[in-house]
Amino acid sequence: NMMAFGRSLLSFVCIALPAASAFHNIPFHNLHRKVHLAPSNAVVGNTLDGVDVTVKATELDDSLGLSPEEKTVVNIHRVCSPSVVYVTSVLSSSSPVSTRTRRGRKKAESNNSQKQKNKLPNGMSLGSGSGFVIDSEGYIVTNYHVVQRAYESNQAVLQYEKFWDDLAKNTTKNIKDKLSFSSSNVVDNVEGVLNRTVNAITGRENNETEVLPAGVFVRFGENGETDGSVTSYYSCEIVDVKKELDIAVLKIMESSDKMNNLLKPMEYGSSSNLVVGQSLLAIGNPFGLDRTITSGLVSATGRSVTGVAGNQIKNCIQTDCAINPGNSGGPLLNLKGEVVGVNTMIISASGSSSGIGFAVPGDSVKENADKIIELDKQRRLRNAKRKGRGWLGAAVATSSLEESLQKRLLSSLLEQEKNSEEVVGAFITSIDAKSPLMSQEGVSTTSITNGNVQIGDRIVSAGGNAIENAEAFVTEMKGRVEGENLSLTIENAGGERRVVYVTLGQIPL
Repeated sequence: NMMAFGRSLLSFVCIALPAASAFHNIPFHNLHRKVHLAPSNAVVGNTLDGVDVTVKATELDDSLGLSPEEKTVVNIHRVCSPSVVYVTSVLSSSSPVSTRTRRGRKKAESNNSQKQKNKLPNGMSLGSGSGFVIDSEGYIVTNYHVVQRAYESNQAVLQYEKFWDDLAKNTTKNIKDKLSFSSSNVVDNVEGVLNRTVNAITGRENNETEVLPAGVFVRFGENGETDGSVTSYYSCEIVDVKKELDIAVLKIMESSDKMNNLLKPMEYGSSSNLVVGQSLLAIGNPFGLDRTITSGLVSATGRSVTGVAGNQIKNCIQTDCAINPGNSGGPLLNLKGEVVGVNTMIISASGSSSGIGFAVPGDSVKENADKIIELDKQRRLRNAKRKGRGWLGAAVATSSLEESLQKRLLSSLLEQEKNSEEVVGAFITSIDAKSPLMSQEGVSTTSITNGNVQIGDRIVSAGGNAIENAEAFVTEMKGRVEGENLSLTIENAGGERRVVYVTLGQIPL
């Protein structure tokens, strides 16, 4: 589960944490009973050996004499661990993992017995690690290197098939052009011969569907979640990967309606606001030890490390949280229980933790994972012949850039003796060439050239709703659908406003 680049001491380590169930069974020796402990302050009652036992989590913590710091860590593990999953991939020797027809890929599926038992298929393990739920519809983030071998295996098969499909398509077109004077029966016969030839070459001659070689699976909890005795694995699709950040987004193929009790999205915190010395927690499965939580500090920020794509991943978080083989892909948390990074590698001469670990910054993970998930949701809506989210095609400043622009503009307005206590709106940083805004004259964007900042227009209202900042703008646009007519109030750097009207387009996929 560990990948190394040559003789480099930088080692990738895969981490897996089967999530705990919503209620933990723990020994409570004072009562000589098992107490069912809620993950919050809720009261839980149970009858054990004819005795009703009811306890609050906080009451139990108080009875153990935990310090405030210990209570924080206990509660974070209690609340966050159910959202962390074990991720594994298998090169299947028999059971189908996903199928495709000549007209494209079908929904990933397993055979009936596989679905009933939720077991891993027979085959060779391609690696394992950890991931965490980030969307209630079954989307999970993990490290790319955790599923890299499965992803590359499947991509090789798809590219091979695409080559022959394209060859058959182009050859058929050329022959049709040359036989344009012939009867349709002749052309159809030629096309049939070509398709049969391609099917024979690719091994599809006697098989209507084809099987992708590798499957990715996740499990929630060490003892399973369906019957309490058999560990349940759920088949996943690799939605997309971002090799440059060493992240991958998976989607559980099981209906989300059946998994509402398991799909508990984790919240992101700001990685850009971390300071050296701040406390951190890592949850993972080092050496197969389930639900392990370790603590440490922010040892340094702004580190650059070499990722699996060979590029430098910037602004990584260095931590002394114990990170070992089996930890890759798991969340690095602040003491609010928010994800501020994804554990990805360590520096070690032995392959075990030496107190120098690195995590991909949570801000970058959130930005890229959100884009991948949004595009996938739109693709699924489009395939279902349903309208998707409306597209404006304008990017806006976020996080530290937005804060910097707000301060700069406020200072500029005060210099112009214009009364302004705060700057509202979303700063437009770029406009797509196909954006509906391109039909509007005079919309300017904020640009930064050689350190010189030229502040452009801001969107201060959409559809009559005030836009306070970029986050409010993104939230507002999520509720808009393609084809919708929308009014936008735009304000320039001088405080002048005007209203423009656009028809939202379809999100490019």
